[in-house]
Amino acid sequence: MKNFPYWTLLLLLIVALGCGGIAPATVPEPTAVVQKPATQPPKPTNTAAPTDTPAPTDTPEPTATLTPTPGPIVVDDDFSTDTGRFECEYCKVSDGVLFMGPFPPSDTYRPYYVICQDCGVAKNYKMSVDTWYIDGPSDRGFGLLLREENGMLIDVEVSTWQVYGVWAFDPSVSGGIGWEAITDGFIFGPLKPGRAVNRVEVIMKTENNQMTLTVNINGKGTRALRVDNGKGNVGLLVGMHSIGVGFDNFHFEELP
Repeated sequence: MKNFPYWTLLLLLIVALGCGGIAPATVPEPTAVVQKPATQPPKPTNTAAPTDTPAPTDTPEPTATLTPTPGPIVVDDDFSTDTGRFECEYCKVSDGVLFMGPFPPSDTYRPYYVICQDCGVAKNYKMSVDTWYIDGPSDRGFGLLLREENGMLIDVEVSTWQVYGVWAFDPSVSGGIGWEAITDGFIFGPLKPGRAVNRVEVIMKTENNQMTLTVNINGKGTRALRVDNGKGNVGLLVGMHSIGVGFDNFHFEELP
């Protein structure tokens, strides 16, 4: 290995000092790092909760209040069921028939009747029924109750003897015997005898302040009779005690 001369090194050092010395290395100044400020969350504000807005609706127009005009009363009963229309102690609906009577023996002549509950207090009307004798004294009548008010009544009765009659009854007359014939008693008509079914139809009508009763038996033999003006309950009837009869196909129709 060659030796490096020390005087050479000394000479280089002197030259360097004569030139102002060795320039120090430039050290860059540190640069401040700017941090991005944190984003502050917005302060909550009081926001009203949304509410449901009802959809607009049409305002209903007021309607006129109408009072219904009551129509005429119409009643039809074939007695297929017991509607409670005709109720009495000795009345029974069975097999499409209203059975009436026999009522217990009595020492009076009063009739036994059952009122049509929904026929109203009748004045002008049509009414009809099929009826027949079942048992008991055969000389007694049965049929339609044409008017009843406070026990006073008018009826039309048929019998097994092929006669019929229109009668008025006043319970205050003659100790309860108070029957008065509107026809000439019982009169012969187009009736079927015995236990045969007979159709009895009536019309009660007021014209010029005069009330007329029209009676029709089995679709023929029509007869018109004048009766006192009035109104009352209507229904079915047996003329006296101890007789049993049947009724079917009852019809009532209110007339103007």
